[in-house]
Amino acid sequence: MSIRVLFVESDSRARQSLLDAVINPALGYQAVAVGSAEEALERLAQESFDIVVLEMNLPGMSGLDLLQHCPRRRAEIITIAMAAEAKVDVAVEAMKRGATEFLAKPFSPEDLLSALSVAAERVQRHALAAAGTGTGSGMAAINLVAESEPMRQVMAHVAAVASFNTTVLVTGETGTGKELIARAIHQQSPRRNRPLVALNCAAVPEHLLEDELFGHVKGAFTGAHNARDGRFEQANGGTLFLDEIGDMSLALQAKLLRVLQEREFEKLGSSRTTRVDVRIIAATSADLERRVADGSFRADLYYRLNVVHLKLPPLRGRAADIRPLAEQLLARFCQSAGLPKKSISPEVWQALGSYLWPGNVRQLQNAMERAAALSGLAGEISLTDLPEEVRGGSPTGVTPLLAASASAATAPNPERDANRSPGQVANGLPAQIPDEGVSYDAIVAQVERELLLQSLNKTGGNKVRAARLLQMKRTTFAEKLKRLQIAEDEEENKSQAC
Repeated sequence: MSIRVLFVESDSRARQSLLDAVINPALGYQAVAVGSAEEALERLAQESFDIVVLEMNLPGMSGLDLLQHCPRRRAEIITIAMAAEAKVDVAVEAMKRGATEFLAKPFSPEDLLSALSVAAERVQRHALAAAGTGTGSGMAAINLVAESEPMRQVMAHVAAVASFNTTVLVTGETGTGKELIARAIHQQSPRRNRPLVALNCAAVPEHLLEDELFGHVKGAFTGAHNARDGRFEQANGGTLFLDEIGDMSLALQAKLLRVLQEREFEKLGSSRTTRVDVRIIAATSADLERRVADGSFRADLYYRLNVVHLKLPPLRGRAADIRPLAEQLLARFCQSAGLPKKSISPEVWQALGSYLWPGNVRQLQNAMERAAALSGLAGEISLTDLPEEVRGGSPTGVTPLLAASASAATAPNPERDANRSPGQVANGLPAQIPDEGVSYDAIVAQVERELLLQSLNKTGGNKVRAARLLQMKRTTFAEKLKRLQIAEDEEENKSQAC
């Protein structure tokens, strides 16, 4: 597909240089350049652009102010900021206002093309997802996999609630596929032939989120040359998926509550009430109950959203889904990139199964795409094609950072050991939390796996005796072995030894 780029640069020679860098049919860009933010707003009102590359120090309206207007013209537009002074505060402010990349002048044509390439890939991902689902997320291009028991239970609940107009709250860690669940609910509902509209509340600057939700009338603010429908009107008759709703401001939460209760709202700049028929599916990776307790999330909105609560398990808690997911993701990327079909070597499967996947399905997707790209025309993915954190973790599947934390905990420390109470677990626990932070769930899972393996080694593989060593019921012990895939790993190691 052709990617349309708008350059906003006040210097005429620099404008021409930007155009010259992308004028190559093989690159697939259609580029236009203007000299001011005001000209850019006029072009954005008349034409559709995928990427805007803009100078921060523009005459008249600044580039920082223009950044705020770009999403109003098109929510999915990608912005790249550039400035002659590579000051940290300028770059940070540009990122806060929606820029995805910051180029410090002077930069080479290669630097520009690299930034455009990354942005163009995001545009293509969005177009592919939107064509298939009407939502616009890279995760939406992934089919749901439910081989594991936790996911089967989730899908059973999806089937049970889909036919009703009930509001659904989907929670789970980042990358677990909350939008996929929203899509599944919509596709199994009577609204399946109406739009499914998605909005990531955390991806839109706070001062623009109200406009994204409710829209505006002509003249509502500077640059509002035309009226615009918000996501509620776009989803009328269908489903509105509000992702990361926990990041919404309290003021906007109050307005959202009214829409949920009354099914009506006013556009920005208008006193006319608009009524809509929309089913709401909200999602968050935050702990909303904790946010209600600390006052950052309205209790009445929480109870209004939490009619049906679907909690998605992390990928480390659905080990049976890793293989089919990896195969699907690899096949999809190879097909879209024109690469031959690829198989996955046994050592890669072992690494994928032992890693804890703190980034969940999205991280697995990235790992498979990276492996496919690095393997090129080879017919098999090898261990060296995986990201370092996946192939280089300990046998328990933790990243080097967590492995270092665990090693620090086991190193002699007289002061720490003297203060440790009898029976306190030492292995796998960091002596202190590093500045980078640690994953609580990953460390707990690491400690659990190490204890199970040590007990099996001590008893020669006798599960009954191993369970007694850990003062655990045999059935509980067996369930933990199954969940952590320890039994499968042991059998595979035995077969390889034979």
